[in-house]
Amino acid sequence: MRPEPIYPKPAPYKKHFVWRLFKGLHSWFGLLSDVDFRIPIGSVQFKGLNLFLVNQPAAVKRLMVEEVEDFPKHPFTLWILEPLIGRAIFSVNGPEWARQRRLLDQAFQVAQLRKVLPQMAGAVDAMVERLDAAITQAQPTEPVTVEIDEAMTLVTADVIVRTILSRPLEGAEAAGIFEAFARYQRRAGQALMLRLLRLSERRLQAYLGRHAGTIRGWIRAAIEVRLSGPEAASAGSHNSEPAGISSPPQDLLQALIEAQDPETGSRFSEEELVDQVCFLFLAGHETSASALGMATYLVSCYPEVQQRLRAEVQQLLGSENSDRPLSFDDLRQLPYAAAVFNETLRLYPPVSFFIRESQRDSELVDRRCPMRSLVTISPWVIQRQEGQWPQPHGFQPERFLAETATPQDRQLAREAWLPFGLGPRKCPGAAFALQEAQLVLAELVRRYDLLPAEGPPPDLVGRLTLRSRNGIRVRLRRLSLNH
Repeated sequence: MRPEPIYPKPAPYKKHFVWRLFKGLHSWFGLLSDVDFRIPIGSVQFKGLNLFLVNQPAAVKRLMVEEVEDFPKHPFTLWILEPLIGRAIFSVNGPEWARQRRLLDQAFQVAQLRKVLPQMAGAVDAMVERLDAAITQAQPTEPVTVEIDEAMTLVTADVIVRTILSRPLEGAEAAGIFEAFARYQRRAGQALMLRLLRLSERRLQAYLGRHAGTIRGWIRAAIEVRLSGPEAASAGSHNSEPAGISSPPQDLLQALIEAQDPETGSRFSEEELVDQVCFLFLAGHETSASALGMATYLVSCYPEVQQRLRAEVQQLLGSENSDRPLSFDDLRQLPYAAAVFNETLRLYPPVSFFIRESQRDSELVDRRCPMRSLVTISPWVIQRQEGQWPQPHGFQPERFLAETATPQDRQLAREAWLPFGLGPRKCPGAAFALQEAQLVLAELVRRYDLLPAEGPPPDLVGRLTLRSRNGIRVRLRRLSLNH
């Protein structure tokens, strides 16, 4: 049996919720106790607000699939994210959400996985060049310690920028954007805890807005260039192009610009475009960076997993073409790489909690749930729930392999594995994230031997996404592609 990988152990239960809230200022994991990982539902009343933590899979399905209109996104979701993503699809409800979903579904049609693979591959090739340069600059023949979370943050951001804007992410602009995201992450979690303590909503949101301004300003500038550029004159036109006017790039931004709601005939306004692109950047870059950082760390810690993953890639490529690029069809033939990523998402879900609001009086499991209650569903807790998952804290990619998964594994994967959510509001980018992860992991193990780094392990904190307070380090040793 493999040893358990690291995770922040929950504290023993304490009755006083204020004490837990103050711990939550640094990481929302501070709200949790050891009891939360063993119960189907927990509840507490604080300053007139009823708070629930729902862990039972049947109740989660009811909230997120069967009665989703009765449990919409909580207003706190919009409040905490509005400075960054405005009124984008992740935070809104009802007809506003439905219209945005219709428009986004159109946009994602042109961003099919096969079509975006060249942009993904270009970003991964750039990552490999950076890692090779770091190894060469240090000790070419010895393992070199690298900050792998920084590498994953840059490559996933580069993937999204290439996919949305049809250009690579430049190093100078990346540093400022990443620092702005890090500041917003730290402040957003604290703001939510302080909001529960009834501090001023307006002042807290204005405080968050100062940290979001850098990101929104950068994205707004890119959109304004596209809308005002000479190619904008031909956007949406099916006629022959006027002399001197080039066609707009066929990327996700252009798809968002051209999308038209079939029910109302409306399109995204410029402000709505900024909101949606900010959300797509947050969702597509930040969550993938979190998951890939931990996936790489796990692969470095478990040699037998790494060997099996490398063997899968090498067998697929064959000895004669071991240096060729991975194709779209190749990635569909890497089930173990998918299993490694899915098990990483189980242990370390990037978005570790969702909050909903009950729209009527009801019952949840065995508790009365009054209208306006705040209902929390936590992938972090549910996916480590004792009594449901065998060895819930262990790293076992085999749970997600067709030939080794037990009937219980398959049922849990359907009902209690929710890193992308469930139901109609499930993240539409799940397949995009899996393809990106398979490509990154395959390129890493075919080119490098990944080894654990000396020093402390990642110190994980729960904020908007799961991140390590002290970074994630691994050692890399370059391999021959004919290894």
